[in-house]
Amino acid sequence: MVYSNITQKVDHFSDSSTATWIQVSDFSQYFQSLYSGLVTIYVPRSRTLYRPGKSRFQRYQYNSKFYNASTGIVFLMIGGEGAVVPPGFWSFKPDSYSWNARMAFAGSISPPGDKWVRDESITMMQWAKEYGAAAFQLEHRFYGPKENSPTGKQDTGSLKLLSIDQALEDIKEFINQMNARYFAGTKTHWVTFGGSYPGSLSAFFRETYPEYTIGAMSSSSAVHVFVDYYGYLVHTEENYRAESNNCAEYIRTAFINMQKLAYSGQNGREQLQNIFDLCDPFDEYNVAKSMQFFYSNVIGYFQGINQYSGDNRNEATRNGLGIPMACQIMNNETLGDEMTRVKKIMDWYVTMNGGTVDCYPNSYKEFVRIYSDISYSNSLLDDVVATRSWIWQTCTELGYFQTTDGGNYGIFGSTLPVDFYSDQCTALFGPEYTLTSTYQSVAAVLRKYGGADAYRGTKVCFPNGSIDPWKSLGHLNSNAANKVQAYLIDGTAHCADMYPASPNDRKSLTDTRALLKSQLNDWIKDALAPTGSSSNSGLITTVAILLCFIYVRI
Repeated sequence: MVYSNITQKVDHFSDSSTATWIQVSDFSQYFQSLYSGLVTIYVPRSRTLYRPGKSRFQRYQYNSKFYNASTGIVFLMIGGEGAVVPPGFWSFKPDSYSWNARMAFAGSISPPGDKWVRDESITMMQWAKEYGAAAFQLEHRFYGPKENSPTGKQDTGSLKLLSIDQALEDIKEFINQMNARYFAGTKTHWVTFGGSYPGSLSAFFRETYPEYTIGAMSSSSAVHVFVDYYGYLVHTEENYRAESNNCAEYIRTAFINMQKLAYSGQNGREQLQNIFDLCDPFDEYNVAKSMQFFYSNVIGYFQGINQYSGDNRNEATRNGLGIPMACQIMNNETLGDEMTRVKKIMDWYVTMNGGTVDCYPNSYKEFVRIYSDISYSNSLLDDVVATRSWIWQTCTELGYFQTTDGGNYGIFGSTLPVDFYSDQCTALFGPEYTLTSTYQSVAAVLRKYGGADAYRGTKVCFPNGSIDPWKSLGHLNSNAANKVQAYLIDGTAHCADMYPASPNDRKSLTDTRALLKSQLNDWIKDALAPTGSSSNSGLITTVAILLCFIYVRI
């Protein structure tokens, strides 16, 4: 049994406030009974900025199974836009509005699980075993449940404490306190890992605090924050078209026919409601926004299918949830007309993820109502909380609005203008959160961290997948002087390198994992070398393996 206390400031950049949220370790009985090697720490925070005297908790996981104290290697998986949850605590619910929002903004619906530190077949854990590394995962502020929030609510005043800068300070203080708690008297060598948004944090942390780590893995990270990211759907079309031109053209026809029905009058919209089994009729007082919401939800399925196509991510992707099987459905004319086949793809996606659905949500007004709620659920998993937090970050720092502004001739039409997203920022957070303010704040992030073009970090690996729609926002060029290596993995999608190796992996993926490991090896060898010497290549001798275990979301 491990007990520990670590304290984080609620606001790392305030000179006037000393409010803290304390991190106190305690075993979750669920985790303890299921995984004896896993330590899940819940960190109580007292005297928070908004609720004096109320304890809060920031969670982290610690797996010491493979740790070799003689070398002091420590891996940290950075948590991202979701809660730390064990298996069985989350179910696929396509009839929820959080599902709609997740697909629209993130192109993904799974919350981060504990797999990144629990599953020893995960790439990071394979390397932890080989190099004798301790493994941690830290949950991101404002993405856990109420007890794991700095303030216990999600009003805009609280959410101003949800930022890249605050998250990086959390990581810095976490490393300081873990060193004191678990590794006192030992010289440690930390490596950060992350995929997607946490991958960006991994790169930014290395850039901002290079003295805290010996290197960073930044998988499929959209470090070049961008507001009107029409490139996402441009790449999505390219990938479907590369699989089957007929498939892409059938999708185009389906969206043309949807738009014809949408703008033919109320009867046409009622036909759409019936074809797609929509829970809600279209809002006849706000047809334009109602239709955009509908298109966003339908397009979200094609996004989700593409984003993890071919990845060894979960049972769904291993069983064929990806572009090839989607195109088989789309190309099968015996299933009905083009719109009917799109609906078949939506149903197939739900089934492949182990879900069921009676109808699909279709009320933009209800969406705004749900995500305007500033309170927290006390449940372990409140995806509404995580989604509101994620939308806040897209509105105030990241952009990432996946629009159809790439031209009038795309397969999804011109159905999602940028104001569809910016209007949500205003509706959810207030009139000051406009498209203009988003452009300004995203530009500030680019200036501070350099984006893909002017990144200043050293000893960082940036693997990206060639069919990942996020790739254009990734760091795609190596910089030998800074020991920054970029890899574009042919035929793979989002974060493919992070998942367990599979006999079905492409050679390009297998080769890239080997290259990443070689870079990691060099970082470790340099860190362990006597002062004044370094190495650029070679494989270090694997140290004796001791005891172990850990988690994240992508």
